[in-house]
Amino acid sequence: MVKVNTKILSILIIILILLLTSCSFAGGQSSSSLSQTIIIYGDSRTNHQIHQKIVDAIITTEPKVVFHTGDLVGNGLNPDHWTIFNEIVSDLIEVAEFYPALGNHENDSPLYFDNFVLPNNERWYSVEKDNLHFIILDSNSDCSISSEQYLWLEDDLKNISENIKFVIAIFHHPPFSTGGHAEDGKGLRQSIVPLFEQYSVNIVFNGHDHNYERSLCNNIYYIVTGGGGAPLSYQSYHRSQNSPYSQLFIRAYHFCKLSLINDQLIIEVYDINSNLIDRFVTD
Repeated sequence: MVKVNTKILSILIIILILLLTSCSFAGGQSSSSLSQTIIIYGDSRTNHQIHQKIVDAIITTEPKVVFHTGDLVGNGLNPDHWTIFNEIVSDLIEVAEFYPALGNHENDSPLYFDNFVLPNNERWYSVEKDNLHFIILDSNSDCSISSEQYLWLEDDLKNISENIKFVIAIFHHPPFSTGGHAEDGKGLRQSIVPLFEQYSVNIVFNGHDHNYERSLCNNIYYIVTGGGGAPLSYQSYHRSQNSPYSQLFIRAYHFCKLSLINDQLIIEVYDINSNLIDRFVTD
């Protein structure tokens, strides 16, 4: 009979248990629990120092993808504005993919389209990142029922793959807001919002109003993230008192951070000093 060293045997058993536990964890971990940092912000025009500070704060989160809700520059027809913008985001675009939406201050300028290489017709397009489906729209263009953009959006929503966990729409003008501009100035509640509800879009991100606001309507979050550098907006007192949708309004420069962890989408909002000012979860 072979004499067994019980001490060595105990060590081997512990090592084996640790190896099995590690393999089980790695094998059982779904792809949706491995999240890359995704950032959304907007309205970076006007105050370049503020925009630079926002970009510097974003870079500290080690983002892999960044979306912009529009009004990147003060005047899209001015080449100098694009030079300044590109200088500010130069370090950011070295480490992250950058996907903008057209704002009204871009003025439909050829310089915008020269500055970026984007999918589809570059006005509206979709990309998939980290089991998230992002739809970028041009709210300056026709979004009415049966318009070219509306039909494209409907087709895109119909054909989202089954592995997608969340669907997120990004465009400039907010359907729901209590900020400084006219409420639903583009009439989107009558056109594309019903599509969002029909096809179970989870979150919509907009800009235009220079503040942070979280609204909820028919199980869809509507986030205004227009705190990238433009002069901050005040909340409309009348609309804030009468809105059944608005949950939180903060007048601050900021950006939004998205993380997909264990089939939950976690949205954290940070101000210019990287202080957490809002956090919510959808699943």
